[in-house]
Amino acid sequence: MNNVAADETVLKSLQVAAQTYSNYISAYIDVLNKYIGHQRRVSTLRFERATLIKFVKKLRFFNEYLYTLDYVEIESGDKNLVRIVTSLASFFIRCLEMLDLLNYYLTQSLKNETISKTLNKDLTVSEDCIAYIEDTYRHFVKFTQWMVESLNLKSADLSVEIVQFARKCAKEDGLNTEDTEEILLQEINLVSDVDEYQELLDEWCRLLTEKYMTLNAAFENEATYWSEVFDHRK
Repeated sequence: MNNVAADETVLKSLQVAAQTYSNYISAYIDVLNKYIGHQRRVSTLRFERATLIKFVKKLRFFNEYLYTLDYVEIESGDKNLVRIVTSLASFFIRCLEMLDLLNYYLTQSLKNETISKTLNKDLTVSEDCIAYIEDTYRHFVKFTQWMVESLNLKSADLSVEIVQFARKCAKEDGLNTEDTEEILLQEINLVSDVDEYQELLDEWCRLLTEKYMTLNAAFENEATYWSEVFDHRK
């Protein structure tokens, strides 16, 4: 499928995929801005607040790029499906790498530092929310992996670190990757044509939208709790 052109239907689906990623990133930006606002009231968390501000700036940069993408308006430009998917997937992987670092910081380093400096868990991310963060992230990772591997694209630039690590661990542990519930280890089948790729792409976007909405609701619950805690202290 190296020389297959992407028709308008596929381009629209890729546009939806980019928007879905944008929504996912926006959920982080919104909740982090609220979190940073509460951190401002705790003088001992100045460094942690500065670190989160840097994360937010990077996420905004990613989001602005996604907003500028307009595959539907491609006219005389390059409509080669493989090149378009390669470019988009490469950018998605950059987003995932940043979110991986952010998720670790939010759920591990920042959480421990906040408890240590404030002596309570009021301004940390709950275990329930962490579960949603991890589940949503893994689904976006799997989708990005599917974008690439379903077209049989092979490049070191298109490899997702967490997937490679999961495969390495599974091999070392002797796990059967053909029969596993671990989403990152599940095999990906090649698509037969562009139509099948577009149909599966739409299905993925619907699933990711559900995951994003669930995560966003969890973020809103966290933000509401933080507000209640600080309002009570006034």
